Amino acid sequence: MDDNKIRLFLFDIDGTLIDAGGAGRRSIEKAFLKIYGVDRAFNGEKFTGRTDPAIFRTAYKKHFSGEPSKEEIRVFFDAYLDFLETEVALSENYKVLKGVREALDFLSARKDVLLGLSTGNIEAGGRIKLERGGLNRYFRFGGFGSDSEERVALTSAAIERASEILGWAIDRKNIYVIGDSPHDVNAANALSVNSVAVASGWSAADELMECRPAYFIPDMGALVSAINFF
Repeated sequence: MDDNKIRLFLFDIDGTLIDAGGAGRRSIEKAFLKIYGVDRAFNGEKFTGRTDPAIFRTAYKKHFSGEPSKEEIRVFFDAYLDFLETEVALSENYKVLKGVREALDFLSARKDVLLGLSTGNIEAGGRIKLERGGLNRYFRFGGFGSDSEERVALTSAAIERASEILGWAIDRKNIYVIGDSPHDVNAANALSVNSVAVASGWSAADELMECRPAYFIPDMGALVSAINFF
């Protein structure tokens, strides 16, 4: 296989691959209540496209002074993961989004494609969310909120891991970051890779288009035909 022909696809999770039916928000709220005794600590907070650690840090600073310690962060997310296991399993509105299975089946069958994740979820949380939908098998690696609170940094981490797996650096023109929020698009644009905005999440189409994505699709069912290089 010609090194220059490998395509790397990096997918966001929430709003792009799955909708967990509010399981993530319920879990982070319950964890904060358990650890700090503060109910509805995240009221008014928009989660779309943000990393788990950044969401937690914002709420912490809102209710307390100073920054959480590394130990506090660890304890909090241990509690969060415990709640998330149950919430995802019981979520009545959990679903794999339109076109996702078909797109992943098509891409994963190709020898010239590598699939990964680029998500604000901490890795263990993201894996819990994907497991119910049977999607973990498509993704060997990724960049996660547990790598960095910053979207550009975690996306860069995913690209670096892909290069380590292959043994060479992937040409930036062959990297595609697929996500449903401006944060996904902006991170891809900052790294000079292809941004693919998908209007399957909680961001309005005009909001996504303002970020100037390289591609815009209504849902994952349109991904393969939109890129149109196969």
